[in-house]
Amino acid sequence: MTGFGRARRNIGPDASAELVVRSVNHRFLDLTVKLRESEASVEPVLRRVFSGALSRGKVEVSFRLKRSGTAAHEIAVNEGLLEAVLARFALLAAKYPVAGSLEARDLLVIPQIFSVENGAGELSPGELAEIESLAAEAAAAVIAMREAEGQAVAADLASRIAFLQKKTGELSARREEITRKIFETLRERVQALFPQTPLDSGRLEQEAALAADRSDISEELQRLEAHLAQFGGLVASASGPVGKRLDFLSQEILRELNTLGSKARDLQLTREVLEMKSEIEKIREQVQNVE
Repeated sequence: MTGFGRARRNIGPDASAELVVRSVNHRFLDLTVKLRESEASVEPVLRRVFSGALSRGKVEVSFRLKRSGTAAHEIAVNEGLLEAVLARFALLAAKYPVAGSLEARDLLVIPQIFSVENGAGELSPGELAEIESLAAEAAAAVIAMREAEGQAVAADLASRIAFLQKKTGELSARREEITRKIFETLRERVQALFPQTPLDSGRLEQEAALAADRSDISEELQRLEAHLAQFGGLVASASGPVGKRLDFLSQEILRELNTLGSKARDLQLTREVLEMKSEIEKIREQVQNVE
């Protein structure tokens, strides 16, 4: 599910840190940590916090550390580039009527020779502990936003499961009617094929019983009812991550509906199963967003 979190605080007398976290839908946890090379010691801390707090989603964590004071700045000089510029200028001065010499202010305007960054330096154990606490705060903000979205998703899933349970109950109530229609359809087809031949009621009943047995959907309906009840229970009372379990149950529900459809010898049953399959496909798409 989508989420956003931001946290900032002073982690020492001369340092402050900021964390920005963004999360979007993903079937698994895909965690990306963005920081400077000088802050590499922070990455294990951030990964430990966010891997423990989140189990699904494409999560991007951006970390920024700022230090105050003169020691906070690191000035890097690209000496190779500087030497190449000076050598090139000397060559051009000897070849062409170029007067004068390069001064410091001339070098400052040349891109990539100088770079100034806030130096992280070595982080103390106390600073790392503060960063871990900061990460927990940002993770909590993300979770709060995802939980708000999760409530809306749970309400949507609950209504769809209730619809499927209602349809399943209606199919269970029609089992005897479906069996009777199979018998009547078989009788009509035999009479249409052999209108002049008297029917053997015993043989007709035997064939109808075999056809009814092949088309019996009682076991599928029982399993379907059990899966739907378990799915609804997880949505209503889960206290932890349930996305993967809901994903598995939705696949099992679709499997039972496919079996029902293959056994269908009744037009109304076929229509009901198609409608239920359309609903479970929507549920399967939705549970991909559930933690």
